[in-house]
Amino acid sequence: MTEKRILSLILLASILLSSSLYGCGGDSAQAPAEDTREIITAEETTQSELEERGTISDELPEMDFEGAEYRILCRADRAYEIDAEEQTGAVENDSVYERNRLIEERFNVVINAITCESPHNKIVSPTLAGDYAYEISAHMAYKANEPISKGVYCSWTDMPYVDLEKPWYNRLSNDSATINGRLFAATGDLALTSMMFTYGIFFNKRICEAYGHPDADLYAMVYDNKWTIDNFIGIVSGIYEDLNGNGETDDSDLYGFGEFPCDPADVWLTSFGQTLTGRDKDGKIIVTIMTEKTQSALEKVVTMLYGTPGVRAYTEQWLERQRFPAGLMAFAPLAFENCFNTCRSMSDSYGILPNPKWDEQQEKYLTQAFDEYSVFGIPISVPPERLDLVGVIFEALSAESYKTVYPAHYDVALKGKYSEDADTAAMVDLIMDGRIFDFSYQFGIAHFKRLPYWFRDLVMARSTDFASYYEKNISSVETGLEKLYEIYE
Repeated sequence: MTEKRILSLILLASILLSSSLYGCGGDSAQAPAEDTREIITAEETTQSELEERGTISDELPEMDFEGAEYRILCRADRAYEIDAEEQTGAVENDSVYERNRLIEERFNVVINAITCESPHNKIVSPTLAGDYAYEISAHMAYKANEPISKGVYCSWTDMPYVDLEKPWYNRLSNDSATINGRLFAATGDLALTSMMFTYGIFFNKRICEAYGHPDADLYAMVYDNKWTIDNFIGIVSGIYEDLNGNGETDDSDLYGFGEFPCDPADVWLTSFGQTLTGRDKDGKIIVTIMTEKTQSALEKVVTMLYGTPGVRAYTEQWLERQRFPAGLMAFAPLAFENCFNTCRSMSDSYGILPNPKWDEQQEKYLTQAFDEYSVFGIPISVPPERLDLVGVIFEALSAESYKTVYPAHYDVALKGKYSEDADTAAMVDLIMDGRIFDFSYQFGIAHFKRLPYWFRDLVMARSTDFASYYEKNISSVETGLEKLYEIYE
């Protein structure tokens, strides 16, 4: 281990230990009551996990690319995954800055994030014209079908120096998206959004306490395997205040739970253990969404959102991201990124819980990242003699993200700086351990007739007739699957 690596780990360790003494929400400036569990967790993470990550070799040769520019096309609002212009003192930012400087020095390259509004579109025309303009393209997962369908990407399985078996790659997503041994859009720890966009249930401690649900009881329900959808509905149904006094339920009132049934609604089926697609004994993709559980889940969620006191189906997208930080919701379906932005200046203390299980027989608490997390593609216009550059630097970026950047965001910031107690940090681990990535989101519109969004669409329409919807669309999905396999031949 190099001296620079040791110093990086020591820096992360020291920040982690100090950060664990502070919390999110209004009490974040004060150290909570002494909690031995929290300190032990931080020490164990510091001394074992961080050091273990640092010792895993990327097995890359020492190469000199003579100052070559490594251009990554990405969205401006995702550029924080790729580059940091300067050090700011924030560990989230500085870990990215240090990662890039280390790689630039090691391989004599210049890493450059080139931003645009729609990289999934911008990459197509120049690539098909043979223009070698970028080494890598990064874009939202659900937009992957557009460049892939047009044949502009190489397969990651053919890329030199890229080892998809390494721990810095997301096997859950990549294995799901590999067809006929080919993977055109890969993801891993370089895609911080795969963590940041992961969903959980955030709760306002003040409101929950006032309605007889202290955080200790809520955590106990999770630990005791009783955090189920029925128990969740039982809690939120009793929380409501007509804040504007107009005698009507509207978006301005205080609710036990609320969501605009778009992206958050996609998570319910996953959290209940219901898959969208799977593989048969020959490894062929099959549609698995048509089950009795899907029908029951649809009925339950529609009734919860539209027929349960204390629950609001908001009429504006992302309104839950505004109402919860304002102290107007007891529970909200939010992603981890909200710890870093909308909830950062929240006056009330909050905690994080996993999405409820379907019932107590379900083995794990499950969730997913919403479909805008980043995936990476290699343009076919990259000259053969430059593939070593592409592979080596991508592997190095991914490995260093695993070793320092990911821990900075996950262990230091999310579980430390933005988690108020050891229980919330434990909940974060539970959530991350139960992530599911269904590759159908990458082709949901082009080849799956919106399959990943069927549940959402029906919930928004207040419809529980899943069988008719399935019969109406399944033939189009099967046709789309046949065309998809042609792309991966």
